[in-house]
Amino acid sequence: MTIAHLMSFIGLCLMITITPGLDTAAVVRNTLMSTRSAGMLTALGCAAGLFVHATLVALGLAELLLRSAILFEFVKFAGAMVLVGLGARSLWRAWRIGVGNNVLTTLPRSKRSSMPFLQGLLTNLTNPKAALFFLAALPQFLPSGAPSAAVPVALGLAVIAVAFSLTGLGLTVLGVHQIRHLLRSRRARRIQDALLGATLIALGVRVAVE
Repeated sequence: MTIAHLMSFIGLCLMITITPGLDTAAVVRNTLMSTRSAGMLTALGCAAGLFVHATLVALGLAELLLRSAILFEFVKFAGAMVLVGLGARSLWRAWRIGVGNNVLTTLPRSKRSSMPFLQGLLTNLTNPKAALFFLAALPQFLPSGAPSAAVPVALGLAVIAVAFSLTGLGLTVLGVHQIRHLLRSRRARRIQDALLGATLIALGVRVAVE
């Protein structure tokens, strides 16, 4: 691979990173509803899911998903349900704040270490667009005359993409965490949760119908 090809791939990763998507919505939600650590764990889960997608494409397994319309639709529907479920939880939280119930500001201690990561992982794994991105992009940057080097190069490119994703989501967590103090009033928290819930459900519906 030439330097020009590598820079082109890096530019593509940068454009994808600065474009908000499903991963960004999940990270923002968990950062606002829980803690900075929860947001970082969600970002790590999203990055892990992205690497799984890239690895499957590098090994040629993702093509099987595209050839099976039923399996593709199942994965897409599962992703939509994950988003709708997260959105519904945010709306439920907004309602509870509105009626004056006590609302937990952090996740239970037993779930802090795993739930945000799993949410991020599921959000990314059930997003077919992640697999489609690698399936469309990676072959263009692989050495055509050296089949034996295709998988190592593809995995190397996947690491670059994951690094960009993790960096972008991590910066999002830090930025959102910095403005949390502006959103601590009961009214602000209710509006914040309602908007997040509606956004996540809208994203889920869009994924399901696309």
